[in-house]
Amino acid sequence: MAKVISPMVSGGPVGLMPVVVTLFLAILMLLPIGSGVANVTMPHLVLISVFYWLSSRPLLMPYGACAAIGFALDLWLDVPLGLNMLLLLLARLFVLGQLKHYRGRNRIVHWAVFSVMAFALYALSWVIMSVVGGALWPIKPLAFQWLVTAFSYAPVAFLLGRLRRWAL
Repeated sequence: MAKVISPMVSGGPVGLMPVVVTLFLAILMLLPIGSGVANVTMPHLVLISVFYWLSSRPLLMPYGACAAIGFALDLWLDVPLGLNMLLLLLARLFVLGQLKHYRGRNRIVHWAVFSVMAFALYALSWVIMSVVGGALWPIKPLAFQWLVTAFSYAPVAFLLGRLRRWAL
């Protein structure tokens, strides 16, 4: 009898879906939306996607994928090299360490856990940017960015959930 390999372990096209979707969201996150007058703040869609996929199918979002996507974001954005890579790897470590505490719970718990994690990661990025820049960066834009990302988690996670149920 042939051994059946699940799509989570096989690494086939279905197994690559979370990485491909996260790359698509990275490109979407970098698109210029609105005009310069509007100054629209875009949520960190990659952080949302990494958290979602690690919470639902952790084997499909490996360390290498988090590092590569984070490094690509660092190249595209005007941030010190390694900042987004560090944030995504820390997010992966956090989720894998805390997953046993919130897996199977209400989606509001997932939202709260994501918000707290995102706050800690944004605070760390503020510290790193301040140290690298040699001066304290303003906290107001970072707080607004965190709020936009935290409140965007629910609709983005809903869409990712629909996509997961359809494909996986």
